[in-house]
Amino acid sequence: MDLNAAQLKDRALSYLTQDELYSIESMLGREPNPFELNMFAAMWSEHISYKSSIKWLDEIPREGKDVYVRAGDENAGAIQINEELVCVIKMESHNHPIAIDPRQGAVGVGNLNRDLITMGAKPIGQLNILRFGNPKEKNVKDMVNAVVGALGSYSNNFGVPVVGGEILFDSSYNFNPLVNLMGVGIIQKSKMIKARFKNPAQKVVLLGKKTSGRGVHGAGFASKAIVNKGQMVPESQVADPATGKMMMDCILELNELGLIEGMQDIGAGGVLCAAAEMADRGKRGVELQLDRIPLLREDIDALGILLSQTQEQMLMAVNENDIEKIKEITDRWGLECSQIGRVTKEERIRIIENKFVHGDLPVNLLVRGGGAPVYIRDMKERGKTPLVLSAEDVPMPGNLKEIARKMVSLPNIASRRWIYEQFDTMAGLSNLSGGYASDAGIVKIAGYDQALAMSVDGNSRYGKLEPRKGAMIAVAEASRNIICSGARPMALTDGLNYGDPSDPFVYKDFTESIKGISEVCRTMEIPVIAGNVSFHNLTYNGEDITSVIPTPVIGMVGILDNHKDVMTVNFRNKGDMIFLIGRSDNDISASEYLSFVHMVNESAAPKFDLEYEMKLQKVLASLIKDRLVDSAHDVSLGGLFITLVECAVPGGLGFDITSPAEIRGDAFLFGESQSRVVVSVSSEKETEFLDYMMETGIHFSALGHVTKEELRMDDVSFGFISDYARDFENALEKVLAE
Repeated sequence: MDLNAAQLKDRALSYLTQDELYSIESMLGREPNPFELNMFAAMWSEHISYKSSIKWLDEIPREGKDVYVRAGDENAGAIQINEELVCVIKMESHNHPIAIDPRQGAVGVGNLNRDLITMGAKPIGQLNILRFGNPKEKNVKDMVNAVVGALGSYSNNFGVPVVGGEILFDSSYNFNPLVNLMGVGIIQKSKMIKARFKNPAQKVVLLGKKTSGRGVHGAGFASKAIVNKGQMVPESQVADPATGKMMMDCILELNELGLIEGMQDIGAGGVLCAAAEMADRGKRGVELQLDRIPLLREDIDALGILLSQTQEQMLMAVNENDIEKIKEITDRWGLECSQIGRVTKEERIRIIENKFVHGDLPVNLLVRGGGAPVYIRDMKERGKTPLVLSAEDVPMPGNLKEIARKMVSLPNIASRRWIYEQFDTMAGLSNLSGGYASDAGIVKIAGYDQALAMSVDGNSRYGKLEPRKGAMIAVAEASRNIICSGARPMALTDGLNYGDPSDPFVYKDFTESIKGISEVCRTMEIPVIAGNVSFHNLTYNGEDITSVIPTPVIGMVGILDNHKDVMTVNFRNKGDMIFLIGRSDNDISASEYLSFVHMVNESAAPKFDLEYEMKLQKVLASLIKDRLVDSAHDVSLGGLFITLVECAVPGGLGFDITSPAEIRGDAFLFGESQSRVVVSVSSEKETEFLDYMMETGIHFSALGHVTKEELRMDDVSFGFISDYARDFENALEKVLAE
């Protein structure tokens, strides 16, 4: 049923501020009609316009020698792999819908895949970055199971391998789970598709499913806090991986024949957003005929047709002479394909239904970088001095062995086996991470010796009080993981998740995170080529407000010139020497140990020295390139002991190590000091390894050696690897299944 003028206006006003209304009238030189107001409401939403973040995102370095498509220029960023191929990278969030309906995880995967496909790329790898509340709470357990099931259902049926990921738990996510997804695709340079209208001779074609009327004003919903009662929530979108896969194959065929002139997926803001952004990029106009759009139901009103976030749809620019051929191919694939409009010379967007003009607006007034508002909001320091904690500041625990056994079973540390076994990790048979694990997911590039390395990182505990340092560590760790896998870091994409940007404390956290990412990326010369900002991750429950802690996550891609050069984390042979590269100290700040044993959940981030980190990564890259080490694994969450266990579990081996006298045992085993890597070295390479390390000037120490199966520290038995492996591998499933 069509909304009347008053209803349309009320709906738009629920998403626009009074200042924005004034700006619209001022720029237009007239009062917009109620339908046009809804067009502005959708396009000026935080989710689409990035009005609170765009100014700060301009500070992030986007240039680099491998960059082929910069961040913001298209639907995803791209880096050059070789003379023929380009790697396309994107990160998406799907936070608000998940909080309302966990099945929306499948929708998030579909959105991500289409961002790659719309550029003509074939997705080859997916990584999931998940944040949930206390896993002992029933609602959180149910949420985790539902989201993981939905993610697995879509990716498995679509046929894209899940090659890595990360899941962490914190009570701030109890009502605000975060689902960030990273996708990587491959395309030949000559086949890349641009998301723009080029000339007035082009026709506008809608490909895919019939418009459902679901998800209307979903962008506006994603740009507001969740209210537990009384909030208008868009009707849930429905993902269809089978149709999504057919559409990808159809698009690849159309693109191979040169029949696609431009393309963008239908996501937030529906057909309106796709058409407006394509027109703006091409400096053209567009006229859309709503009555030509195939509908799933006859009762969808004009606004529903325009703004519906129908899944498995693409908007294409094509030549009129090619429409018959396109229709012939899409019919064969069983897909809807309709000409719904035309490109025009005037830079305006017109929405027409049966000759009635619903809206007629200048394109540039609607879009980011044009008329959409740009806000620099108030900022305020939280006023808390981050507490730097050394081991001497807390009591020495009685039994380190007992703590070690419990630490491997903590939800944030235990193996993610239960998660990744629900995903198809070998779709396409290109994933090289199926054997012994590497610190990054590895995907071989079909037809070439090269392989891509992919890593996602972000410890929210580090950024809780020090968002800048926390973000810096996230970038550094992602790069360290790429290096540990034997690859060279090339570019990254980020996912920035925060509460209400109008909160001065939250906005300060956000800007500090941006500065941290920018500093590391400039210093390391790793460009940011894609990203996503998600604000308003908070819930109002009466007078209670629950907001997520600052949560920047980093996804990085690197290149291996030869896939045979992958470095893994696992110890190889009994008797091999174990070395620690980097310096340990008594710092236990922000560690899982500090939280679990001493119940301290707010402290400074671990010490971090960017210059030292870069030196370490350079040394590590040389060691791996020259094959002086047999395994490499960075020390991160849970500290050195957890790293050693993760190195030992794959081969069922053990270790015998000695702690330094100047560092307390708990800090040595469980502190999370940065810029450290555990390597194993064979007896044949030990002398050469030592000679090289002595020349570098980087701290390193002999920890001990690999054993058959027992774990020993300072001549004390900590048990056997089989017992730790059982607890480590099964703990998360046990917690979530209770």
